Amino acid sequence: MTKLAATALFALIATAVSAQVLDRTVATVRLTQTVNITRSELASQITLFEQQLGRTLNRGERVQILDAMVHDVLLLQAADRSAIRASQEEVQNYLAAQRLQLSQMVGTQLSDEQFARQVEQQTGAPFSEYVQNVTSELRKLKYVRQTQAQLFARTPDVTDAEIRAVYDEQATAFTNPAMVRFRHVYADIRNATDERRSELRQELETFTRRLRSGALSFDELASIAVDSEHLQAEDFGYLVRNDTRAIQLLGRSFVDAVFAQQQGNVHGVLESRVALHIVSITDRRPARVLGLDDPIFPGQSVTVRAQIRSAIVSQRENVILAQAVEAAVALLRQEADVTVLDANIP
Repeated sequence: MTKLAATALFALIATAVSAQVLDRTVATVRLTQTVNITRSELASQITLFEQQLGRTLNRGERVQILDAMVHDVLLLQAADRSAIRASQEEVQNYLAAQRLQLSQMVGTQLSDEQFARQVEQQTGAPFSEYVQNVTSELRKLKYVRQTQAQLFARTPDVTDAEIRAVYDEQATAFTNPAMVRFRHVYADIRNATDERRSELRQELETFTRRLRSGALSFDELASIAVDSEHLQAEDFGYLVRNDTRAIQLLGRSFVDAVFAQQQGNVHGVLESRVALHIVSITDRRPARVLGLDDPIFPGQSVTVRAQIRSAIVSQRENVILAQAVEAAVALLRQEADVTVLDANIP
């Protein structure tokens, strides 16, 4: 055997040995079937937490992660044994709630596609894998709720004094940014030629002159648009200042022009990235701190009071959930075979 061949063979052997070391079993779990948790699987979870925390985990924290992985296996096998499933509706409702929460964090309403991209960026995994994980989490949660129902039946009520205390401490967090609401008549120009754009602009400018002179009301213009093949009329709703999604879709210059327009006045034709618009401002709201009974967003029924109450209830339910998971896992560990190989923990 040549020296080069021997070196290559040694490298292959070393790689194989290294892979075996990485994939050593750190725990064996059996409730209904045997599952081996490998060193590489644990290392992957440790790396994920270290990246999120920005520091190296100590030995005790690594053991806690392994315990959590063992508990996941036990709860999933218990859910399987009890034939507990998560319906498609339950999964979609959970994803919708997560999308809303993420939208509030980034300051703009995310579409389904944008939400999926955000999840993939944050998890580093395909969105389909995230959906599978969500499904598993819902099944485990349903098992815990069913077997520990007595704990969830005693959630204490939230008092008005508690709500007021949270509001007084965090009042500046409950704000509405500056926003305007407007109606508009518009013509889509995304696939229009330069000549067609010019024709549409001239038509809208003619309507604008008639609006300014009083020869035409905005309601009458909206009726004309309804019968038109190339014009549309609608209530845009509220446009929030510095809404990144609106700016991306419509363009900063259009958003600024809308905010510059006075209520009751009709300015010239405004051009966005997608259309030519005649805009009529119907409501203008300055940035302000919200009161307890103000809606979180104009036109919505959820008030600041209701949101605080929901947050307090959620916090309390999370404490109860942690207790219920601990109790459920303790019972499962009594009947399961769990072996942890401490020497193999990275």
